[in-house]
Order: sequence, then structure tokens, then C-alpha cells
Amino acid sequence: MICDAVVEDPRGATERHVWDEVAGTWRTYQHPYATRPWPASYGFLQETWNPVDQDPLDVIILATPPLPTGTCLRVRPVGLLRRPDGDDKILAVAIDDPAYADVRWLAEVPHSDLAAIEAWFRDWSDAGAWEDAAAAERLIRDSQAPGAGWPRSCKV
Repeated sequence: MICDAVVEDPRGATERHVWDEVAGTWRTYQHPYATRPWPASYGFLQETWNPVDQDPLDVIILATPPLPTGTCLRVRPVGLLRRPDGDDKILAVAIDDPAYADVRWLAEVPHSDLAAIEAWFRDWSDAGAWEDAAAAERLIRDSQAPGAGWPRSCKV
């Protein structure tokens, strides 16, 4: 499965960036819980819908360079961070990044990347538990079902 993602927060950021539909621009504010910089880029999957927080599915993107806010790119979901509050996070790799292009499964993700992501979330809550690519793909498909809020965009 390949999906279109939009970067909100670059790797290394401590600020939160959100698109303001009314103003037509990005808004930036201090992340209320971040005590360290993001260990990966963070954003959303286009044309998905998460009823838990009433916006598109969140995605943590592994890529070699920090990706600027507003970057649109193709990603491959490789895992799912199942969060206690239900606001689950898709873990994906940038398909055009030589360091991650061949990663297809959670077991292939460097342990140091997973540990850094877990530590970031543990700074302010329970990190949750990792699930495999199949779980991520099921969540994405469910988020695109009729009535989920958006048309299909991810390709199998």
C-alpha cells in the first residue's frame, strides 16, 4: 500500500504546525507536551478520517532528511502505534528515501527509530504498543470506507 502524506512537523521540531483552512496558511504553536524534538517527521495521510480526533489519520514518517512543513510525499505504511487514547499513529517510510525505500515491515525498521518514537510519547503519556503493517493497512482502509469522511487515496 502506498499513500499520500502531508508533513506538519519536521523531524527535530518542538513546535506544532497545523493547517488553518479559514486563513489558508500554516499556524505554529509550542507543542503542549513535547519535552524533546520530534524523532521523525509527523503529519497526516490525505483523504483519510480519524473519528477519534475528527481529522485525518496521523502518520509518523521515517526519512533521512527532516521534511519541511507542507511537504507532500508518497509513503509506505509499515506499522501502527496503537495509542491508549485511541488516537493511533501510522508508522510509514518515505518510498523515495534510499535509507528507507526497501523497508516494508515493522521488523525491518531500525530499533533506534522505534525506541526514539516510543521515548517521545512516553515523555507525556503511555507510548502504546506497536502493531504490524497489516494492522496499519486495515486502519487506513477503514478510514476511507464510505461515510468515513473522505474518498480513497491510498493504493494497494
